[in-house]
Amino acid sequence: MDRYMIVIPAKNRAFNMKCDDGDSMKLETLQKLVGGPIEMADTCLAASWAREDVDSIQMAVNEEGLLQELPYNEHATDLYAFNYMSSIVGPAVLMAARGDELIGFAKSVAESICAEWEIPLEATGTGERFQTFNPD
Repeated sequence: MDRYMIVIPAKNRAFNMKCDDGDSMKLETLQKLVGGPIEMADTCLAASWAREDVDSIQMAVNEEGLLQELPYNEHATDLYAFNYMSSIVGPAVLMAARGDELIGFAKSVAESICAEWEIPLEATGTGERFQTFNPD
């Protein structure tokens, strides 16, 4: 089964990106997507949103986003569990966690999460490509 992570830019429409390392995404890919070193943030989504046996739903964000004054990300902040960060800035990548492994979702699950949380997605067929983001 192909797996997808949900990339949520701060200012553009989100898109589902196919995992590039089996069920997961390479660290280098995640760093390119968020524009720097990653930090994992908890979400308010229950693990059951993944519709399979996972421990939690997590978000990768730019660890230095506040220092770089990246733009506020409304959709990612809505999903954030508000533990120690005040809000999410810059792009975020939503994924599931199973033990120490970060995995993507089935495409239908990724699409339903975006629909339920009103995260606008790019038109079908245009979001399955590699993008990097310039935070400026």
